Amino acid sequence: MFSHFIRPGRIGVVALTALLAGPAIVAAQNQYPDLNPARIAAVEQMLPEKPAGFGVPCSDRVAWNSAAQLYQSDVQLAEQFIASPLPPWNDLAYLRYSRDGDRREGEAMLHRHTGQLTPLVLAECSEWKGRFLPRIAEQLDAISAEPSWTLPAHDPQLLNFHGTRYYVDLNAAALGHSVAETLYLLGDKIPAATRQRAMAALEKHMFGPMRLAYAGKEQTFIDWLHAKHNWNAVCLNGVTDAALTILPSRHERAIFAAAGEHWVSNYLDSYSDYGYDTEGIGYWEYGFSNYEELREQLWYSTRGKIDLFDNPKARKAALFGFQFAMLPGVYADFGDAHFMDKPSPSFLATIDRIFNLHEFPDDLALMRSARRAALPEAVFAAFPNSSQRHDPGETAATLIGMRTWYADPGVLVDRPAPGGDFAITIKAGGNANHSHNDVGTYSIGLKDTQIVGDPGGPGFYDADTFNNKRYTYRLLNSFGHPVPEIDGKLQLEATSVHPKVLSSAFTPQEDSVSMDITPAYNDPNLKQVIRTMHYSRENGGAVEIDDQFTVAGPADVIESFPTHGTCKQLDSKTLEIDYQGQRLRVSVDAPVTFIVTQDKVDDMGNPFTRVGVNMHLDQSGQIAMHFRPVPAS
Repeated sequence: MFSHFIRPGRIGVVALTALLAGPAIVAAQNQYPDLNPARIAAVEQMLPEKPAGFGVPCSDRVAWNSAAQLYQSDVQLAEQFIASPLPPWNDLAYLRYSRDGDRREGEAMLHRHTGQLTPLVLAECSEWKGRFLPRIAEQLDAISAEPSWTLPAHDPQLLNFHGTRYYVDLNAAALGHSVAETLYLLGDKIPAATRQRAMAALEKHMFGPMRLAYAGKEQTFIDWLHAKHNWNAVCLNGVTDAALTILPSRHERAIFAAAGEHWVSNYLDSYSDYGYDTEGIGYWEYGFSNYEELREQLWYSTRGKIDLFDNPKARKAALFGFQFAMLPGVYADFGDAHFMDKPSPSFLATIDRIFNLHEFPDDLALMRSARRAALPEAVFAAFPNSSQRHDPGETAATLIGMRTWYADPGVLVDRPAPGGDFAITIKAGGNANHSHNDVGTYSIGLKDTQIVGDPGGPGFYDADTFNNKRYTYRLLNSFGHPVPEIDGKLQLEATSVHPKVLSSAFTPQEDSVSMDITPAYNDPNLKQVIRTMHYSRENGGAVEIDDQFTVAGPADVIESFPTHGTCKQLDSKTLEIDYQGQRLRVSVDAPVTFIVTQDKVDDMGNPFTRVGVNMHLDQSGQIAMHFRPVPAS
């Protein structure tokens, strides 16, 4: 049944348990104060005598011969790799970020330097002829010799680079996991000296720093243990899985497993009670795929005794990838999600298979067809566990329906009636990590596009993306979002704003939601602004967004329509937006005439046009914006 993968009580009770269980638990209690020593002891009894990673060792030729056809492209890539020297480490490229804040050169160098490992290992395991083993050993030795496993942007003080202090970031966690998986898969085919160097590097860059963190002695640089965002899941996955894959001591593995189980709950706390991911759809796949991978390793290593999907909130988080879609493959790109970002079908198929959603009838084949960048993911895709079932009692179709209403952050996903292709997602709040200043933002979907609305996040990050200059970018502040600009004032930082949903109403024909977005502005002239959205599913679909302004005196207002397409003005009140052959008619009803402007915005590799409707209100009033798709001629 449990086949290999392819891919706190009261103090008195704990103290008594520690005394009865012996000195090992007492030592664990003293060394790791946040971990329950009794739980560590219990987990130790669940674990096998020997460590194991994803899949089976490549010496199991029956298993790997059947999977070999999946990796023919890796064989071809590996052949190209061994025909040329291994790309070298470059100090200057790593130091580029510390010099001028450019992240890309150093990250590209790291990728070139370590990026051969996955194809090489998959190629060798597919063939088992030994022709890629020398380069694999060379790659492992090069990784072991790297001064730093962290990304340059995560090592701004160059502590890792200079060997002053090592800590785990996103890159170190993933790299360490791949190194451990390589040692597990290839076993004694790896030269003993290379294996020894790799194990020492894992201890230096990963296991040693994490022991300090678990002991409460490394809170500054490994604060992601307590973080409520993707870093928590990504780093805990890499660290925990690597430990379960390669550490020979069962007690050591139990410490890491108990720590992963304990601290990963912080990641689930990043989701609302209704399952909304404040980080956006792109970071949902990144973060939750690591949560799911951690779940798989813990589940297998303990023969099903630890299952991170037993948590009801984990189920809600898993379903976000299905329930946030407004049209097939179309998701609002709120926050730092890339424009038109969407989860990979292979990962959705993985979730589908776990929860019996029946959305992907050939899900196993789809999982196996996926090209995974990281070695553990690639192996998991080839050898998925066949017993990972959690039946939610509903299919994807019934879980999705006409709408998804995340009431706690005030996010509404409106989908058309069967056969329709016009949809909208609108949000009041839900701002946390990777937030933009976007209270009241929306995205309108038409067929397979997002034709107007939220433009999405950066194509790349720079030195100012996550510091006090973040909201100087027009892409990240409210200038680049479909929200009002009032008296020349943009919105306040959204993480400090608490808008209020005033009402919501849902019927098969029409949905509506009304929100008070006044707290997003600091304008003494503005008394209140209420945004109301009406969505109709009839006659091809329609959206109306009404902004009711209550002002103390005359006010200048700009309503904006960001688009990656083009816009032309048809008459005094009507615009037409065209994107990839789809057209949308926008009619603006306002108490005064307006002037249309178009501003080109190109911040951090995401160019779009901000179409502005500029008007001067003499007094309080309402601006109504009507959106309707233009039928194909």
